[in-house]
Amino acid sequence: MRKLLVTVGVLVIVVGVALGIGDRLAASYAEEQIAKQVSANLASRNITAAPPDVEIVGIPFLTQVMAGNYDEIVLNLRDLRGGVLPLPVLEVHAYDVRASLDGLRDGTEKPVATRMTGTGTLSYADLAKASGLKDVSLGGDGELLQVSGMVPLAGEVKGSARVTVVSGQVHLEVMSLSASNLTAQANKIVNDYRSLLNRSFALPPLPFGLKLENVRPTPGGVIAEVSATEVELG
Repeated sequence: MRKLLVTVGVLVIVVGVALGIGDRLAASYAEEQIAKQVSANLASRNITAAPPDVEIVGIPFLTQVMAGNYDEIVLNLRDLRGGVLPLPVLEVHAYDVRASLDGLRDGTEKPVATRMTGTGTLSYADLAKASGLKDVSLGGDGELLQVSGMVPLAGEVKGSARVTVVSGQVHLEVMSLSASNLTAQANKIVNDYRSLLNRSFALPPLPFGLKLENVRPTPGGVIAEVSATEVELG
């Protein structure tokens, strides 16, 4: 009896492992098919980006396949370019995605997400380059963008700017900007820098009809938050 119980226990473990492997293989196949459709979607919109990484969230996966509904799919899009500011990484979460495996396999069905949200980080180095600023560094404290640096003829330049979304672009509005030197030439440099900062910067074209909703100047970069509803992934 004891041997029988041991044998049954081993079989249960083996079956569980086999099901787990099968579940993961099915998930990998679906992720590959979705990645192909996403790449085709990007190409059709002339969006320049590296091949996407796709992860289907949730275990067991096979129950999602049978239902033709996926709780959450994570897409990592890299090296988006085409705007004034490049977007090195855009992580997108698609929720309540409808698509049958047969439809994905034969290309007759496009996966549709009920809701999508995403975040990307804009580097301060890219922002400074796009604005034309020299000899200063940009940073963020979670509330305002900070400007600081030693500028020839102006001395130490310090200031801050508000970062908002205007017409789908990243907009900077200088709140304060000053130089340690009090000469007329230093004052002209400060005014020139103010003009360079007081403007909007376009992101690369965003896929899936995603819209820029919010921006936050954090210490690690400007966090860009995007969203969309009822989105075709392919």
